[in-house]
Amino acid sequence: MLQQKDTEITCAQFEEFSVSVGDISDSKELKISIKVSGSKTQQIFDDVFGKMVAAAQPIPGFRRVKGGKTPNIPKEILLEVLGPSRVYKEVIKKVINSTVAEYVEKERLMVSTNLRVEQSFEDLKSTFEEGQQFSFDAVIQLQK
Repeated sequence: MLQQKDTEITCAQFEEFSVSVGDISDSKELKISIKVSGSKTQQIFDDVFGKMVAAAQPIPGFRRVKGGKTPNIPKEILLEVLGPSRVYKEVIKKVINSTVAEYVEKERLMVSTNLRVEQSFEDLKSTFEEGQQFSFDAVIQLQK
């Protein structure tokens, strides 16, 4: 499937994302471009955001009910209290890690734990919007 040609580009389509594979360099680095669907970004955002809200301290002005839940707080207020930068950092990290891990597992690649994302966090954050398609480029290190 993956061949060691300089200009070989293959594409793999998965349920929630697609991967374009560039060439494998001499140092066994595989360059990939991943496009994640809006439904997957929304799902991951909801999951991470929900966990962060559950772990957060009580929100001033909102009373907790039995079970420790804080009902009916608008998402915008929760996002502001938790810190949008912190929330998006966790969400983007989870999107990248989960999609790359799923790709590696389905393609049965032997890789090291080194993963390098080509864009800076600021670039990723400026293009990320929950529920919208999200793209990033990464380099994974293949094991010998």
